[in-house]
Amino acid sequence: MKYGSKKSKVNKKVVGQIRKSQVITTFGPGAIVDMPDCSVIMASTDYWSDSRSFNEVNLQRLLGMKYFKEPRATESESPMGNPDLPAFRFPMMHFCPKCNKLMSYKYFGDPDGKKCMNCGKSLVPSRFVAACEKGHIEDFPYKWWVHSGNIKDCKEPERFDNLEIHFSSKSGGLGSITVKCTSCNKERSMEGCMSKNALKGYHCRGNRPWLGLRKEHYDPEACDEIMQTLQRGASNVYFSQTQSALTIPPWSKAIQEEIKKSWTEICNLLNNNPTDEILDMFLKAIFAKSLEKGEYSLEDIKSEIRRKKLYEEEQAVDYTEYNLFADEYKALSKEYDSDSKDQFRTIETEVAQCFEDYISSVMLVKRLREVLALKGFRRISPSTDESKEKYVMLSSEPTDWLPAIEMLGEGIFIRFNEDKVKEWESRIGDRYEFMKANLGNENIAKGKFSPRYVMLHTFSHLLIRQLTSQCGYSGSALKERIYSTYEGEDFDMAGVLIYTSSSDSDGSLGGLVRQGETEELSNTILNLLQEATWCSSDPLCIESKQQGYNSLNYAACHACTLLPETSCEARNCLLDRVSIVGKMNNRKLGYFGPLLEE
Repeated sequence: MKYGSKKSKVNKKVVGQIRKSQVITTFGPGAIVDMPDCSVIMASTDYWSDSRSFNEVNLQRLLGMKYFKEPRATESESPMGNPDLPAFRFPMMHFCPKCNKLMSYKYFGDPDGKKCMNCGKSLVPSRFVAACEKGHIEDFPYKWWVHSGNIKDCKEPERFDNLEIHFSSKSGGLGSITVKCTSCNKERSMEGCMSKNALKGYHCRGNRPWLGLRKEHYDPEACDEIMQTLQRGASNVYFSQTQSALTIPPWSKAIQEEIKKSWTEICNLLNNNPTDEILDMFLKAIFAKSLEKGEYSLEDIKSEIRRKKLYEEEQAVDYTEYNLFADEYKALSKEYDSDSKDQFRTIETEVAQCFEDYISSVMLVKRLREVLALKGFRRISPSTDESKEKYVMLSSEPTDWLPAIEMLGEGIFIRFNEDKVKEWESRIGDRYEFMKANLGNENIAKGKFSPRYVMLHTFSHLLIRQLTSQCGYSGSALKERIYSTYEGEDFDMAGVLIYTSSSDSDGSLGGLVRQGETEELSNTILNLLQEATWCSSDPLCIESKQQGYNSLNYAACHACTLLPETSCEARNCLLDRVSIVGKMNNRKLGYFGPLLEE
């Protein structure tokens, strides 16, 4: 990672390292990252160059993109002169821990901006920044704050190098931090600066430092949002907005992977309407090795090319997240194990006799490919209602690509008995109306919320917790993908995919698939049902209907159901242990309640 201007002639400085997966999830463009020697904000994708591009057809169609780009990464540990990802130094405001001067790092006299030249002490970046829900972010307005918004009352209102910051040891709260203006001797503590309306009256200037630090990078549209004070390293400074998809047949076939490598050249030729002879000669040259080995015939290659070309010409406007999940659900419900090189391989295993009424099928997903794309980000709140912008773009102008990573792995897919699910839904009645009301316009599991989603989601959490306790997997190593019927759609879905995936080229080693074998999975589910009947926080937990964020959980707490945030698709919301095992005095409230009664 480097920091510096795109057009700057000075040498770019390598300031630290982050993993490729973090660029898509935690430290994407617009995120603040603390490096060993400085604090930076990751630059927009406008500054990306030489990144490897790749495809995932269904995800491209959903997001309206032509391709994806992987964050560039060199193998060198110190790629001086050729660093990977650009970043800008942010925040600008620093202070000296000895002389207490508070100003831009540029004013301390050090060409590198690391030390106070008067004291020789290393500079410390400002702890506070100001941001709004439209994504704008800037240095905390210390000058405005210390003068309570009346900067003109200061003797030297234009000077921004006359501030000092002092720390008292009397308490550890914000009241122990005092900012002073040396020109007029006014001072004010930072107490109350984190409240929602603390900066009311301070006008947001539309700063977008991830695009660049000059004024031409400010948002040209006026912003009327109230700025809020955030701590530089707090989680609410950056909420990544991601979308993922599994590569499923026919795009998971090995032959499609071969075609992807030369797709640009193939498209260029097809656009010139070649004769059959020229096309055959061209394809024989490109796929010479595969044809010699007898892996595919020329007709197989031409057929798959026609399929891919036709699919890409279809309009993407009608393809929604529902279509994406429905396609994956159909693929996961079938066996695909014809070619060991395919990126999607499934084998059906028997369902244990005791669960035949509850589970329709179990598929061992021996190999899968997941593509995770970063669409944008939000600040302050991870979600918003439909009346506001969904997220902030990663570039100054719309592009036909997004940053993404591809990961390989394995998993277990469990498809529930649809008739049994509907019978359970009729048993529990309106139990989840209160949860639905609390959900409101939140975009958590948007379009999928229903009683069956709560049941499937809770089962997924309990299964992951049981697998981690039995098999040595860490909680963050396993992820979930919930397939539940969408509101207003006719196609019924009731399935759970538990999987692990890694950006490492080797993917996983088969450990999770082995846990899906009939006997092992049966024992795991029986154990999770036994564990779920009791929580150390019961009876408070089992009787609760107001746990979690915005009261979006019922009987679900850290002691019994919650997972690491990276494992959950719905931010640890929409969970209820009762939906699985019921209550002690009413087991029928649980999907597996009748089994527990037996």
